[in-house]
Amino acid sequence: MIDMQLPYPVSSNAVWARTKTGMRKSAKYTAWLIEAGQIAKHYRAHAVVGKYNLYLAASRPDNRKRDIDNLIGSVSDLLVSCGLVRDDSDCELVSARWVTTGEGVNVRVERAVTE
Repeated sequence: MIDMQLPYPVSSNAVWARTKTGMRKSAKYTAWLIEAGQIAKHYRAHAVVGKYNLYLAASRPDNRKRDIDNLIGSVSDLLVSCGLVRDDSDCELVSARWVTTGEGVNVRVERAVTE
């Protein structure tokens, strides 16, 4: 099991940036991947092999309206890029909720129980 606190993720709406030659990862997303990756790499020894469940508990960074499901993609991509899970297609369940305490997002990854 992995249980870690990450900085507030970049919304899926802000992952890509247009350039004259096409699309690239946005500077904001790249910066978040580096910052969050520094934290996540310490959990490699606890990598989850096979099917897993993902639980997110995020605190709102401000009073703007936000869709919590826009945070899931950034976190899932980070888990894969850091080697904490093999592929995000192995995710069996995702649970995301807003919380009023803490900062950023608490990420818990557990091995899925198969029936």
